Amino acid sequence: MDLTRYALDGVTPARAESPGTAEDVSALIGGAHRARETIVLHGGGTRIGIGDAPSRYDTAVDLRELHGVVEHSAPDLVCIVRAGTTLAELAAALAPSRQRWPVDAPEPERATIGGTIASAAPAASRLRHQHVRDWVIGCQAVLGDGTLVRAGGRVVKNVTGYDLSRLYSGSYGTLAAITEVSLKLIAIDERTRTMRLRGERSALERIALELRAALPLEAIVLATGDQPALYVRAAGLGAAVDRIAPEVGARGAFEDITDAEWSALSARVTREPFVARLALPPGREAALIDGDAVAYVGAGTAFLFGERTGAAITAIGSAPRRWAVRWSLSARRPSRSTPSACGETLAPHILRSPLRSRRVSTRAAFSHPADSPLSVFV
Repeated sequence: MDLTRYALDGVTPARAESPGTAEDVSALIGGAHRARETIVLHGGGTRIGIGDAPSRYDTAVDLRELHGVVEHSAPDLVCIVRAGTTLAELAAALAPSRQRWPVDAPEPERATIGGTIASAAPAASRLRHQHVRDWVIGCQAVLGDGTLVRAGGRVVKNVTGYDLSRLYSGSYGTLAAITEVSLKLIAIDERTRTMRLRGERSALERIALELRAALPLEAIVLATGDQPALYVRAAGLGAAVDRIAPEVGARGAFEDITDAEWSALSARVTREPFVARLALPPGREAALIDGDAVAYVGAGTAFLFGERTGAAITAIGSAPRRWAVRWSLSARRPSRSTPSACGETLAPHILRSPLRSRRVSTRAAFSHPADSPLSVFV
């Protein structure tokens, strides 16, 4: 097996495994825990480059063999799917029932369900559909000592115990390795329309805020740089989209764009070599970015592209209720900068953790005794 495909920042594992069942994952993690070895979990790899380089790297565990839809109850709008299933694979399986999981992520043909949940992958469509965790009913996962556990349930109306599946979302593998998830679904939109307006940034920012307040849109994205542009996406019933489009057009000379152009815009956050993700108060995203960047207006997220100094990122994230993490994708360059957390971090308990983890815990140890060297990554 070519181990270089699993290398991170020039660090190559001694071996690689591709478990096909949750029990296999449990055995691998349990064995690594007892042997005091480190393992790195791999999915589609769209966000594997976030964070620091590993200090140790014994085994790569490729979860893509853990794929497929286990169960789909179309009348109940729920399905159970293995974590290594890609977003594109899930969409194809649900399409005959005219249903979908309303979570978007860049490069859906590569991004896996488990990785999307574990990294709480941000998307412009959060304006309408909110957080990834809001569409997870329950999950099966493996803890740091190899214990196989379940959280949540398999139906929408579930009140059994603590909803730990929501806690796992955005944990980047710090708490558990997700192997199977129960998802809430919705009907596929009857019509989707994406429009673009070019112009001066100040005018585009004003229009973006007006549209956010006035219309029920799927997504609003402001792209800055050499040619500022405002992207507006409407989805739902055909009649509703037809009513919204003229109201959008009344604010400027919007032009329709293809789904391919929209996907390319979304994919910048995983394909650019230098990326900083900002978490900001909804509605303030556009006002706080500069240079080459995109703001998911109303979703509380923005991305800065290109090399920037730590001081520049700190200046944006230093005020209360702002948070900045430097993303840098190792597949695009030989080394990376240390992530930086600024202002009021969203996970202060992780920053204070005695575990052998990074400052922003984008690849960090499972929750187990501090003397254990087991680190699991997503």
